[in-house]
Amino acid sequence: MYTSHIGRRLLSLYHQRTGEELSARQFFEQRLYPLFYAHKRFLQWVPSSPFAQDFNKDEKALVALGDSPYEIKLGKLHNKIDSGLAPDASFVIGFPAAGAEGTTSGQVSGVGPKVSSEEIYCSWIGGALGVGVSGGLSLLLDEDDVLWALYEGWAHYRTFLEQRPTMKGNQIETWNGHWLAHAFSPEFDPAYPLDEFKIDLTDTAGTLAMPTREWVQVLFALTRHYPTRDLMAYVYSLAQTNRTIGFVPLQLRGINKVYDLTEKLFLFPEAVRSAGQAELLRLYTVQYGFARACQMGAIGLAAIEPAKLRDYLPSAYGPAKPPATKTEAAAIQFAFHQLWILAMLNNQELYDTADRLAGALHQFAIRDIGKNAGRGKNNVNQQVEQVFVKHRPLFIDKLSDMLAAVNAASPYRDAFDEAVRQVMLMPVDNFPLFIILTRFRYIARQNEGVLPAGNAKADTAAPAFKDSAAAAEQTQLNLQ
Repeated sequence: MYTSHIGRRLLSLYHQRTGEELSARQFFEQRLYPLFYAHKRFLQWVPSSPFAQDFNKDEKALVALGDSPYEIKLGKLHNKIDSGLAPDASFVIGFPAAGAEGTTSGQVSGVGPKVSSEEIYCSWIGGALGVGVSGGLSLLLDEDDVLWALYEGWAHYRTFLEQRPTMKGNQIETWNGHWLAHAFSPEFDPAYPLDEFKIDLTDTAGTLAMPTREWVQVLFALTRHYPTRDLMAYVYSLAQTNRTIGFVPLQLRGINKVYDLTEKLFLFPEAVRSAGQAELLRLYTVQYGFARACQMGAIGLAAIEPAKLRDYLPSAYGPAKPPATKTEAAAIQFAFHQLWILAMLNNQELYDTADRLAGALHQFAIRDIGKNAGRGKNNVNQQVEQVFVKHRPLFIDKLSDMLAAVNAASPYRDAFDEAVRQVMLMPVDNFPLFIILTRFRYIARQNEGVLPAGNAKADTAAPAFKDSAAAAEQTQLNLQ
Protein backbone atom coordinates (compact mmCIF):
# COMPACT_ATOMS: atom_id res chain seq x y z
CA MET A 1 0.00 0.00 0.00
CA TYR A 2 1.15 3.48 -0.83
CA THR A 3 0.78 4.62 2.79
CA SER A 4 3.80 2.45 3.67
CA HIS A 5 5.88 4.12 0.95
CA ILE A 6 4.92 7.60 2.19
CA GLY A 7 5.68 6.53 5.76
CA ARG A 8 9.15 5.35 4.72
CA ARG A 9 9.70 8.64 2.93
CA LEU A 10 8.95 10.65 6.05
CA LEU A 11 11.14 8.35 8.12
CA SER A 12 14.05 8.94 5.74
CA LEU A 13 13.36 12.67 5.72
CA TYR A 14 13.29 12.71 9.52
CA HIS A 15 16.72 11.10 9.58
CA GLN A 16 18.10 13.60 7.05
CA ARG A 17 16.79 16.69 8.83
CA THR A 18 17.31 15.73 12.47
CA GLY A 19 20.21 13.28 12.31
CA GLU A 20 18.19 10.92 14.51
CA GLU A 21 17.79 7.46 13.02
CA LEU A 22 14.66 5.72 14.22
CA SER A 23 13.04 2.51 13.10
CA ALA A 24 9.42 2.73 11.97
CA ARG A 25 8.29 1.26 15.30
CA GLN A 26 10.42 3.70 17.28
CA PHE A 27 9.09 6.63 15.27
CA PHE A 28 5.54 5.41 15.85
CA GLU A 29 6.08 5.00 19.60
CA GLN A 30 8.11 8.17 20.21
CA ARG A 31 6.72 10.69 17.72
CA LEU A 32 3.30 9.63 16.43
CA TYR A 33 1.64 7.79 19.31
CA PRO A 34 2.23 10.51 21.97
CA LEU A 35 0.51 13.08 19.75
CA PHE A 36 -2.19 10.95 18.18
CA TYR A 37 -3.34 8.35 20.69
CA ALA A 38 -2.04 9.05 24.21
CA HIS A 39 -4.95 11.41 24.90
CA LYS A 40 -8.65 11.27 25.54
CA ARG A 41 -9.33 12.64 22.06
CA PHE A 42 -7.35 11.07 19.21
CA LEU A 43 -6.09 12.88 16.15
CA GLN A 44 -6.96 10.01 13.81
CA TRP A 45 -9.64 7.33 13.80
CA VAL A 46 -8.74 3.97 12.30
CA PRO A 47 -11.90 1.81 12.22
CA SER A 48 -11.65 -1.64 13.83
CA SER A 49 -8.11 -0.94 15.08
CA PRO A 50 -7.17 -1.48 18.74
CA PHE A 51 -7.54 2.28 19.26
CA ALA A 52 -11.16 2.09 18.08
CA GLN A 53 -12.22 -1.01 20.01
CA ASP A 54 -13.87 -1.15 23.42
CA PHE A 55 -12.09 -2.87 26.31
CA ASN A 56 -13.00 -6.36 27.34
CA LYS A 57 -13.72 -7.30 30.93
CA ASP A 58 -10.09 -8.00 31.87
CA GLU A 59 -8.85 -4.78 30.29
CA LYS A 60 -11.49 -2.75 32.12
CA ALA A 61 -10.26 -4.30 35.34
CA LEU A 62 -6.69 -3.23 34.54
CA VAL A 63 -7.85 0.33 33.85
CA ALA A 64 -9.76 0.29 37.12
CA LEU A 65 -6.52 -0.66 38.88
CA GLY A 66 -4.75 2.34 37.39
CA ASP A 67 -3.22 1.10 34.14
CA SER A 68 -3.16 3.59 31.30
CA PRO A 69 -5.95 2.83 28.81
CA TYR A 70 -3.82 4.28 26.03
CA GLU A 71 -0.86 2.02 26.82
CA ILE A 72 -3.19 -0.98 26.84
CA LYS A 73 -4.41 -0.08 23.34
CA LEU A 74 -0.83 0.48 22.16
CA GLY A 75 0.16 -2.93 23.53
CA LYS A 76 -2.73 -4.58 21.71
CA LEU A 77 -1.57 -3.00 18.44
CA HIS A 78 2.00 -4.20 18.98
CA ASN A 79 0.76 -7.72 19.74
CA LYS A 80 -1.36 -7.80 16.62
CA ILE A 81 1.53 -6.65 14.43
CA ASP A 82 3.96 -9.12 16.01
CA SER A 83 1.54 -12.04 15.84
CA GLY A 84 2.12 -12.78 12.18
CA LEU A 85 -1.55 -12.42 11.27
CA ALA A 86 -2.41 -11.79 7.63
CA PRO A 87 -2.51 -8.01 7.21
CA ASP A 88 -5.91 -6.35 7.22
CA ALA A 89 -7.35 -2.88 7.70
CA SER A 90 -7.67 -3.29 11.47
CA PHE A 91 -3.93 -2.82 11.97
CA VAL A 92 -2.45 -1.88 8.56
CA ILE A 93 -3.57 1.49 7.17
CA GLY A 94 -5.00 1.20 3.68
CA PHE A 95 -5.31 -2.57 3.55
CA PRO A 96 -8.59 -4.39 2.80
CA ALA A 97 -10.89 -5.85 5.43
CA ALA A 98 -10.21 -9.25 6.92
CA GLY A 99 -12.18 -11.99 5.18
CA ALA A 100 -14.04 -12.06 1.91
CA GLU A 101 -17.38 -10.92 3.39
CA GLY A 102 -16.28 -7.64 4.97
CA THR A 103 -16.54 -4.22 3.41
CA THR A 104 -13.67 -3.36 1.07
CA SER A 105 -13.05 -7.07 0.57
CA GLY A 106 -12.39 -6.81 -3.17
CA GLN A 107 -8.65 -6.76 -2.61
CA VAL A 108 -8.60 -9.79 -0.30
CA SER A 109 -6.26 -12.43 -1.62
CA GLY A 110 -5.59 -15.96 -0.49
CA VAL A 111 -2.04 -15.74 -1.84
CA GLY A 112 -0.63 -13.10 0.43
CA PRO A 113 0.94 -10.64 0.57
CA LYS A 114 3.54 -10.91 3.30
CA VAL A 115 4.09 -7.60 5.01
CA SER A 116 6.87 -6.93 7.49
CA SER A 117 6.20 -5.24 10.81
CA GLU A 118 8.34 -2.32 9.64
CA GLU A 119 6.04 -1.86 6.64
CA ILE A 120 2.99 -1.96 8.91
CA TYR A 121 4.30 0.79 11.18
CA CYS A 122 5.22 2.81 8.09
CA SER A 123 1.60 2.52 6.94
CA TRP A 124 0.49 4.23 10.17
CA ILE A 125 2.99 7.04 9.56
CA GLY A 126 1.97 7.45 5.92
CA GLY A 127 -1.73 7.25 6.78
CA ALA A 128 -1.30 10.28 9.02
CA LEU A 129 0.03 12.31 6.08
CA GLY A 130 -3.09 12.25 3.90
CA VAL A 131 -4.34 15.67 2.83
CA GLY A 132 -8.12 15.81 3.06
CA VAL A 133 -10.00 17.98 0.57
CA SER A 134 -13.65 18.74 -0.07
CA GLY A 135 -15.48 15.82 -1.62
CA GLY A 136 -14.38 13.26 0.98
CA LEU A 137 -11.12 12.33 -0.72
CA SER A 138 -7.51 12.60 0.40
CA LEU A 139 -4.17 13.04 -1.34
CA LEU A 140 -0.78 11.52 -0.61
CA LEU A 141 2.06 13.58 -2.06
CA ASP A 142 5.57 12.21 -2.37
CA GLU A 143 7.28 15.58 -1.90
CA ASP A 144 9.80 16.45 0.82
CA ASP A 145 8.46 19.91 1.58
CA VAL A 146 4.87 18.68 1.74
CA LEU A 147 5.69 15.74 4.03
CA TRP A 148 7.79 17.82 6.38
CA ALA A 149 5.22 20.63 6.58
CA LEU A 150 2.52 18.10 7.45
CA TYR A 151 4.72 16.41 10.05
CA GLU A 152 5.42 19.75 11.73
CA GLY A 153 1.69 20.47 11.69
CA TRP A 154 0.81 17.41 13.79
CA ALA A 155 1.96 19.01 17.04
CA HIS A 156 0.01 22.18 16.24
CA TYR A 157 -3.13 20.11 15.68
CA ARG A 158 -2.73 18.58 19.16
CA THR A 159 -2.33 22.08 20.65
CA PHE A 160 -5.28 23.40 18.65
CA LEU A 161 -7.45 20.53 19.85
CA GLU A 162 -6.45 20.80 23.51
CA GLN A 163 -7.26 24.51 23.50
CA ARG A 164 -10.86 23.70 22.45
CA PRO A 165 -12.45 21.23 24.88
CA THR A 166 -15.67 20.94 22.85
CA MET A 167 -13.94 20.21 19.57
CA LYS A 168 -14.09 16.69 18.21
CA GLY A 169 -10.87 14.86 17.30
CA ASN A 170 -10.01 12.31 14.63
CA GLN A 171 -9.69 14.88 11.83
CA ILE A 172 -6.00 14.62 10.96
CA GLU A 173 -6.57 14.56 7.20
CA THR A 174 -8.89 17.56 7.37
CA TRP A 175 -6.31 19.32 9.52
CA ASN A 176 -3.56 18.47 7.04
CA GLY A 177 -5.52 20.18 4.26
CA HIS A 178 -5.88 23.38 6.28
CA TRP A 179 -2.31 23.25 7.55
CA LEU A 180 -0.76 22.68 4.13
CA ALA A 181 -2.67 25.64 2.67
CA HIS A 182 -1.47 27.76 5.62
CA ALA A 183 2.15 26.54 5.64
CA PHE A 184 2.50 27.31 1.92
CA SER A 185 0.75 30.69 2.12
CA PRO A 186 2.63 34.00 1.86
CA GLU A 187 1.50 34.91 5.40
CA PHE A 188 3.18 31.91 7.02
CA ASP A 189 5.99 32.82 9.44
CA PRO A 190 7.98 29.81 10.75
CA ALA A 191 8.83 31.80 13.88
CA TYR A 192 5.12 32.30 14.63
CA PRO A 193 3.49 29.36 12.83
CA LEU A 194 -0.02 29.89 14.19
CA ASP A 195 -0.24 33.59 13.33
CA GLU A 196 -2.86 34.29 10.63
CA PHE A 197 -4.03 30.68 10.86
CA LYS A 198 -7.81 30.66 10.76
CA ILE A 199 -10.35 27.86 10.50
CA ASP A 200 -14.07 28.64 10.61
CA LEU A 201 -15.19 25.79 12.85
CA THR A 202 -18.74 24.53 12.60
CA ASP A 203 -20.87 24.08 15.70
CA THR A 204 -23.27 21.15 15.79
CA ALA A 205 -25.19 20.83 19.05
CA GLY A 206 -22.25 22.29 20.96
CA THR A 207 -19.56 20.20 19.27
CA LEU A 208 -17.01 22.05 17.17
CA ALA A 209 -15.59 20.50 14.00
CA MET A 210 -13.34 21.49 11.13
CA PRO A 211 -14.95 21.73 7.70
CA THR A 212 -12.89 20.22 4.91
CA ARG A 213 -10.75 22.65 2.96
CA GLU A 214 -11.94 23.42 -0.58
CA TRP A 215 -9.81 21.34 -2.92
CA VAL A 216 -9.00 24.25 -5.20
CA GLN A 217 -7.51 26.14 -2.24
CA VAL A 218 -5.14 23.24 -1.54
CA LEU A 219 -4.21 23.23 -5.23
CA PHE A 220 -3.52 26.97 -5.09
CA ALA A 221 -1.24 26.40 -2.08
CA LEU A 222 0.71 23.75 -3.97
CA THR A 223 0.85 26.01 -7.03
CA ARG A 224 2.39 28.78 -4.98
CA HIS A 225 5.08 26.44 -3.64
CA TYR A 226 5.73 24.66 -6.94
CA PRO A 227 4.92 27.30 -9.63
CA THR A 228 7.07 25.67 -12.30
CA ARG A 229 6.38 22.01 -11.58
CA ASP A 230 3.65 19.45 -11.96
CA LEU A 231 3.11 16.87 -9.21
CA MET A 232 1.60 13.41 -8.94
CA ALA A 233 -0.94 12.71 -6.19
CA TYR A 234 -2.34 9.44 -4.95
CA VAL A 235 -6.07 10.02 -4.38
CA TYR A 236 -8.12 7.80 -2.08
CA SER A 237 -10.56 7.60 0.80
CA LEU A 238 -10.20 5.28 3.78
CA ALA A 239 -13.32 4.80 5.89
CA GLN A 240 -15.67 1.91 6.56
CA THR A 241 -15.28 1.21 2.85
CA ASN A 242 -12.03 2.06 1.08
CA ARG A 243 -12.19 4.02 -2.14
CA THR A 244 -9.24 4.33 -4.51
CA ILE A 245 -9.05 6.84 -7.35
CA GLY A 246 -5.35 6.19 -8.00
CA PHE A 247 -2.51 8.38 -9.19
CA VAL A 248 -3.68 11.70 -10.63
CA PRO A 249 -1.36 14.32 -12.19
CA LEU A 250 -1.61 17.80 -10.68
CA GLN A 251 -0.81 20.24 -13.50
CA LEU A 252 0.20 23.15 -11.34
CA ARG A 253 1.82 25.12 -14.16
CA GLY A 254 -1.58 25.45 -15.86
CA ILE A 255 -3.29 26.39 -12.60
CA ASN A 256 -0.61 29.03 -12.07
CA LYS A 257 -2.12 31.02 -14.96
CA VAL A 258 -5.12 31.67 -12.74
CA TYR A 259 -3.20 31.78 -9.47
CA ASP A 260 -0.88 34.55 -10.66
CA LEU A 261 -3.17 37.58 -10.47
CA THR A 262 -0.37 40.13 -10.48
CA GLU A 263 -1.08 41.48 -13.95
CA LYS A 264 -4.81 40.78 -13.98
CA LEU A 265 -6.09 42.60 -10.92
CA PHE A 266 -7.58 45.22 -13.22
CA LEU A 267 -10.45 42.76 -13.83
CA PHE A 268 -11.56 43.03 -10.20
CA PRO A 269 -13.60 45.86 -8.67
CA GLU A 270 -11.34 48.71 -7.69
CA ALA A 271 -12.51 48.52 -4.07
CA VAL A 272 -11.10 45.00 -3.59
CA ARG A 273 -7.83 45.18 -5.51
CA SER A 274 -5.92 46.25 -2.43
CA ALA A 275 -6.99 43.03 -0.66
CA GLY A 276 -4.27 41.25 -2.56
CA GLN A 277 -3.91 37.95 -4.31
CA ALA A 278 -4.35 35.59 -1.36
CA GLU A 279 -7.55 37.19 -0.06
CA LEU A 280 -9.14 37.27 -3.51
CA LEU A 281 -8.27 33.66 -4.30
CA ARG A 282 -10.01 32.51 -1.13
CA LEU A 283 -13.25 33.52 -2.88
CA TYR A 284 -12.59 31.30 -5.89
CA THR A 285 -15.14 28.51 -6.22
CA VAL A 286 -15.11 25.71 -8.78
CA GLN A 287 -17.74 24.00 -10.85
CA TYR A 288 -16.68 20.41 -10.21
CA GLY A 289 -16.26 18.26 -7.14
CA PHE A 290 -12.84 16.71 -6.68
CA ALA A 291 -13.94 13.23 -7.77
CA ARG A 292 -15.44 14.67 -10.97
CA ALA A 293 -12.28 16.70 -11.57
CA CYS A 294 -10.19 13.53 -11.22
CA GLN A 295 -12.27 11.93 -13.96
CA MET A 296 -10.69 14.40 -16.40
CA GLY A 297 -7.49 12.40 -16.04
CA ALA A 298 -5.52 15.29 -14.57
CA ILE A 299 -6.19 18.24 -12.28
CA GLY A 300 -5.23 21.27 -14.32
CA LEU A 301 -6.63 24.52 -15.57
CA ALA A 302 -9.73 22.93 -17.12
CA ALA A 303 -10.59 21.19 -13.83
CA ILE A 304 -10.76 24.46 -11.90
CA GLU A 305 -13.48 25.98 -14.09
CA PRO A 306 -15.23 28.64 -11.98
CA ALA A 307 -18.64 27.74 -10.63
CA LYS A 308 -21.70 28.60 -12.74
CA LEU A 309 -19.73 29.90 -15.72
CA ARG A 310 -21.82 27.86 -18.15
CA ASP A 311 -24.95 29.64 -16.94
CA TYR A 312 -23.96 32.47 -19.27
CA LEU A 313 -24.46 30.39 -22.41
CA PRO A 314 -27.91 29.42 -23.74
CA SER A 315 -28.76 25.77 -23.31
CA ALA A 316 -31.56 23.34 -24.04
CA TYR A 317 -33.02 24.25 -20.67
CA GLY A 318 -33.40 27.97 -21.29
CA PRO A 319 -31.74 31.25 -22.23
CA ALA A 320 -28.39 32.35 -20.88
CA LYS A 321 -28.31 33.96 -17.49
CA PRO A 322 -27.54 37.70 -17.63
CA PRO A 323 -24.18 38.45 -15.96
CA ALA A 324 -24.59 40.37 -12.72
CA THR A 325 -22.01 42.84 -11.50
CA LYS A 326 -24.02 45.10 -9.20
CA THR A 327 -22.79 43.62 -5.94
CA GLU A 328 -19.15 43.36 -4.97
CA ALA A 329 -19.39 39.56 -4.63
CA ALA A 330 -20.91 39.24 -8.10
CA ALA A 331 -18.28 41.54 -9.59
CA ILE A 332 -15.51 39.39 -8.07
CA GLN A 333 -16.98 36.22 -9.56
CA PHE A 334 -17.40 38.10 -12.85
CA ALA A 335 -13.65 38.82 -12.74
CA PHE A 336 -12.77 35.19 -11.93
CA HIS A 337 -14.85 33.99 -14.87
CA GLN A 338 -12.95 36.27 -17.25
CA LEU A 339 -9.63 35.36 -15.67
CA TRP A 340 -10.17 31.65 -16.19
CA ILE A 341 -11.33 32.10 -19.79
CA LEU A 342 -8.27 34.23 -20.54
CA ALA A 343 -6.05 31.52 -19.13
CA MET A 344 -7.86 28.81 -21.10
CA LEU A 345 -7.69 30.70 -24.38
CA ASN A 346 -4.05 31.52 -23.67
CA ASN A 347 -4.10 34.00 -26.50
CA GLN A 348 -3.78 37.77 -26.12
CA GLU A 349 -5.10 38.31 -29.64
CA LEU A 350 -8.37 36.53 -28.82
CA TYR A 351 -8.90 38.73 -25.80
CA ASP A 352 -8.36 41.82 -27.95
CA THR A 353 -10.73 40.48 -30.61
CA ALA A 354 -13.43 39.77 -28.01
CA ASP A 355 -12.95 43.20 -26.49
CA ARG A 356 -13.17 44.98 -29.85
CA LEU A 357 -16.23 42.94 -30.84
CA ALA A 358 -17.86 43.80 -27.51
CA GLY A 359 -17.11 47.47 -28.16
CA ALA A 360 -18.70 47.25 -31.62
CA LEU A 361 -21.78 45.48 -30.23
CA HIS A 362 -22.14 48.14 -27.58
CA GLN A 363 -21.90 50.89 -30.15
CA PHE A 364 -24.49 49.04 -32.23
CA ALA A 365 -26.83 48.91 -29.24
CA ILE A 366 -26.53 52.60 -28.42
CA ARG A 367 -26.47 54.01 -31.91
CA ASP A 368 -29.38 56.34 -32.49
CA ILE A 369 -30.07 56.05 -28.80
CA GLY A 370 -32.32 59.08 -28.93
CA LYS A 371 -34.58 57.36 -31.47
CA ASN A 372 -34.58 53.96 -29.89
CA ALA A 373 -36.66 54.15 -26.78
CA GLY A 374 -39.07 51.68 -25.24
CA ARG A 375 -39.78 48.77 -27.56
CA GLY A 376 -37.25 49.96 -30.14
CA LYS A 377 -34.45 49.90 -27.58
CA ASN A 378 -35.49 46.46 -26.38
CA ASN A 379 -35.42 45.13 -29.93
CA VAL A 380 -31.87 46.41 -30.44
CA ASN A 381 -30.72 44.86 -27.17
CA GLN A 382 -32.33 41.56 -28.08
CA GLN A 383 -30.59 41.64 -31.46
CA VAL A 384 -27.25 42.03 -29.71
CA GLU A 385 -28.03 39.28 -27.19
CA GLN A 386 -28.79 36.89 -30.06
CA VAL A 387 -25.13 37.05 -31.06
CA PHE A 388 -24.15 35.15 -27.91
CA VAL A 389 -24.94 31.65 -29.17
CA LYS A 390 -23.19 28.28 -28.80
CA HIS A 391 -22.59 27.49 -32.46
CA ARG A 392 -20.39 29.25 -34.98
CA PRO A 393 -22.77 29.22 -38.04
CA LEU A 394 -25.55 30.93 -36.07
CA PHE A 395 -23.05 33.40 -34.62
CA ILE A 396 -21.95 34.39 -38.13
CA ASP A 397 -25.58 34.68 -39.30
CA LYS A 398 -26.42 37.06 -36.45
CA LEU A 399 -23.40 39.24 -37.16
CA SER A 400 -24.39 39.35 -40.83
CA ASP A 401 -27.88 40.56 -39.91
CA MET A 402 -26.43 43.31 -37.77
CA LEU A 403 -23.98 44.31 -40.46
CA ALA A 404 -26.87 44.68 -42.91
CA ALA A 405 -28.64 46.95 -40.44
CA VAL A 406 -25.72 49.41 -40.44
CA ASN A 407 -25.07 49.16 -44.20
CA ALA A 408 -21.74 47.39 -43.62
CA ALA A 409 -20.20 50.55 -42.19
CA SER A 410 -16.46 50.22 -42.08
CA PRO A 411 -15.77 50.12 -38.32
CA TYR A 412 -18.47 47.50 -37.70
CA ARG A 413 -17.39 45.49 -40.72
CA ASP A 414 -13.77 45.43 -39.57
CA ALA A 415 -14.63 44.29 -36.03
CA PHE A 416 -17.09 41.64 -37.22
CA ASP A 417 -14.73 40.35 -39.92
CA GLU A 418 -11.92 40.02 -37.39
CA ALA A 419 -14.19 38.10 -34.99
CA VAL A 420 -15.36 35.72 -37.72
CA ARG A 421 -11.78 35.12 -38.84
CA GLN A 422 -10.72 34.28 -35.30
CA VAL A 423 -13.62 31.94 -34.51
CA MET A 424 -13.02 30.03 -37.74
CA LEU A 425 -9.39 29.49 -36.76
CA MET A 426 -9.90 28.50 -33.14
CA PRO A 427 -10.63 24.93 -31.92
CA VAL A 428 -14.33 24.33 -31.74
CA ASP A 429 -14.11 23.76 -27.96
CA ASN A 430 -12.86 27.30 -27.50
CA PHE A 431 -15.81 28.94 -29.23
CA PRO A 432 -18.16 28.88 -26.18
CA LEU A 433 -15.38 30.43 -24.09
CA PHE A 434 -14.85 33.15 -26.68
CA ILE A 435 -18.59 33.89 -26.69
CA ILE A 436 -18.79 34.08 -22.90
CA LEU A 437 -15.75 36.33 -22.81
CA THR A 438 -17.27 38.62 -25.48
CA ARG A 439 -20.50 38.75 -23.52
CA PHE A 440 -18.64 39.63 -20.34
CA ARG A 441 -16.71 42.37 -22.17
CA TYR A 442 -20.02 43.62 -23.57
CA ILE A 443 -21.45 43.84 -20.05
CA ALA A 444 -18.29 45.67 -18.98
CA ARG A 445 -18.80 48.14 -21.85
CA GLN A 446 -22.36 48.73 -20.73
CA ASN A 447 -21.19 49.42 -17.20
CA GLU A 448 -18.53 51.80 -18.44
CA GLY A 449 -21.17 53.76 -20.42
CA VAL A 450 -19.04 54.22 -23.52
CA LEU A 451 -21.14 56.89 -25.17
CA PRO A 452 -19.40 59.94 -26.61
CA ALA A 453 -20.83 62.99 -24.95
CA GLY A 454 -23.13 65.23 -26.96
CA ASN A 455 -23.09 63.47 -30.34
CA ALA A 456 -24.78 60.11 -30.40
CA LYS A 457 -25.57 60.33 -34.13
CA ALA A 458 -21.94 60.55 -35.06
CA ASP A 459 -21.45 56.98 -33.90
CA THR A 460 -23.65 55.58 -36.64
CA ALA A 461 -20.87 56.15 -39.10
CA ALA A 462 -17.86 56.16 -36.79
CA PRO A 463 -18.09 54.12 -33.58
CA ALA A 464 -15.58 55.04 -30.91
CA PHE A 465 -13.52 51.85 -31.29
CA LYS A 466 -10.39 53.69 -30.26
CA ASP A 467 -11.46 53.45 -26.64
CA SER A 468 -11.90 49.73 -27.04
CA ALA A 469 -8.50 49.21 -28.63
CA ALA A 470 -6.79 51.39 -26.05
CA ALA A 471 -8.39 49.47 -23.21
CA ALA A 472 -7.21 46.21 -24.70
CA GLU A 473 -3.68 47.49 -25.09
CA GLN A 474 -3.59 48.70 -21.51
CA THR A 475 -4.35 45.29 -20.13
CA GLN A 476 -0.91 43.98 -21.11
CA LEU A 477 -1.93 40.44 -20.30
CA ASN A 478 0.88 38.01 -20.07
CA LEU A 479 -0.78 34.75 -20.98
CA GLN A 480 2.18 33.02 -22.50
